[in-house]
Amino acid sequence: MTEMQNPEEVWAAALGEAPARHEERPPVFLRVEAWPYPDLRRIWVRAEMSPFAAHPNLELKIMDESGQVVSSMFMVEVRDTYQSVTLHLRREPEAGKTYHLGLELTRDEALLDTHTLPFVLAFRDPNSLTGV
Repeated sequence: MTEMQNPEEVWAAALGEAPARHEERPPVFLRVEAWPYPDLRRIWVRAEMSPFAAHPNLELKIMDESGQVVSSMFMVEVRDTYQSVTLHLRREPEAGKTYHLGLELTRDEALLDTHTLPFVLAFRDPNSLTGV
């Protein structure tokens, strides 16, 4: 009769034989969108990044026309290349004004990529628009 191996030893051996994860280049933003909700107090943010081997941090900030941060979020070690989140404005919204969505991708204190997206604070139905 064959002797059974300890499952933990099999698992450890398989991990040791696995190739190391490798990135040809650091991750970057591929697509960024900002969609104000009808109440203009919440912004639906969608961001797509290129594939990565090690998990980066993602920081999102919304600034009003004067450059004041009116909403922010920091995500530690994101696992997916696509993120969909809702940010809530901390100040009274100014309909029709231009706001800016700023994003930073970092890892181990190193800045990997940044992106700034200006958008008008006005409701647009994402289901009715194509090619945006």
